[in-house]
Amino acid sequence: MTFEKFLLIIFLIGIYFSEIQGRGLMLDPISRSSAWRKGFSVEPNYNDHELLCGGIDIQYGQNAGRCGECGDDYAIPRPRPNENGGLYGTGVIVKRYKTNQVINVKLKLTKNHLGTFKFNLCPLNETFHLETEQCFNQYPLKLVNQYNYDFPVPNLKTEFDITVRIPNITCKQCVFRWTYNAENNFGRCYENQNPTIQCGLQETIRNCADIAIESDENS
Repeated sequence: MTFEKFLLIIFLIGIYFSEIQGRGLMLDPISRSSAWRKGFSVEPNYNDHELLCGGIDIQYGQNAGRCGECGDDYAIPRPRPNENGGLYGTGVIVKRYKTNQVINVKLKLTKNHLGTFKFNLCPLNETFHLETEQCFNQYPLKLVNQYNYDFPVPNLKTEFDITVRIPNITCKQCVFRWTYNAENNFGRCYENQNPTIQCGLQETIRNCADIAIESDENS
């Protein structure tokens, strides 16, 4: 066996184990697919830890790297299951916050694949409106006590409490989104480079939750 074939096998094994182990949940605010876990009267999704944009093969092999706004296969017609108006996106408000409030976001990974977390909001003006990437991009949530928006995932840890600040907006229904961009697969960052970890095609996980933001009369 040549060295290049050996590296290819390692690369494929890495993708395989990523597919079966790289999973995660947003527990607070609880995501649409997981709200049943906290007693909300919603459709249960027993695969709520697998909102992986359809998986690496589908995301990159069929959808040119694109992902549904809330973690579904991009090719599914909108509203996709985890989007507003979809099977799990029924508009149930799972948490209420105040403007400018500092909050703790609770996350759980079934397997740590390094990478970064980031958080965004999308206010919905009408109950039938769909969340969009343009809307999410307008409201990135800044990490408290840090100068950036991306949280670097430390090795080995699988449970997280991350502090972010709610922006100075109000909404009856805002979509709170967690995005996990993993960096655990082998691949090439450059054309002539040998395969190495944190390069090549990587997993994406997205969870969305419905929240409300009210004015803080004391602010």
